[in-house]
Amino acid sequence: MLRNMSITRETQVKGAPPTSATQPRATDRGLRLLTIVADQPTGLALIDAARSAELSPSTALRQLRSLESAGFAVRMPDGKWGPGDELFRIARSLSEGSLARLAQNTLVGLADQTGESAYLAEAIDTRTATYTATEQSRHAIRHVSWLGRPITRRKTAVGAALLGDVDTDGAVLRTDTVEVGVTAISSPVRTRTGAIVAAVSVLGPTYRLNTFGLPKARHLVANAAAALSETLGYGDSDPT
Repeated sequence: MLRNMSITRETQVKGAPPTSATQPRATDRGLRLLTIVADQPTGLALIDAARSAELSPSTALRQLRSLESAGFAVRMPDGKWGPGDELFRIARSLSEGSLARLAQNTLVGLADQTGESAYLAEAIDTRTATYTATEQSRHAIRHVSWLGRPITRRKTAVGAALLGDVDTDGAVLRTDTVEVGVTAISSPVRTRTGAIVAAVSVLGPTYRLNTFGLPKARHLVANAAAALSETLGYGDSDPT
């Protein structure tokens, strides 16, 4: 009787569904790929994503397609894989307010130094961004606050900065892209891992920024972004 009961229990154990300790592989693969994609806002080739996750390309592709269907990854026109809209939404939700508060003193200093409106911009998705913090210019003629308003990333200084597409001085300048007569100077804000999470910008009338001196304004914007990046841990010797 005892022997029969023992055999029955053994059969039940063998036939039982896997416990959480024995079934993490698919989930782990997806999470690993999600982390890799999140760290590559400009996109990552399939073969590179597979290599980083220690997966075969076919397995990586299946996982990426699952992430894509959930909005966490997106396949770009050039075939690379990048963060999806849902990933940006969650990231923005988690960081909303905290980074803006952290940047406020930096923006105050930048507006005082340049005399123009200073902004912190964060990505909404791969096409748009929004200003999450600002310090307005004291001039009567100034760039009016667009706080919370979606702005295009295409051909704008903010869009270039969020991609890390800046000049050797760490800043990028655009004129007349969103509004005629307005010049924007932007620089990326990076986390401890080097990922770009925001951009610091100065916007003002082109004639006044030209008078102030564009090289000086670019230097001040790049320094402000670098200071905020340092606050987030960028430049630490051990990024792990």
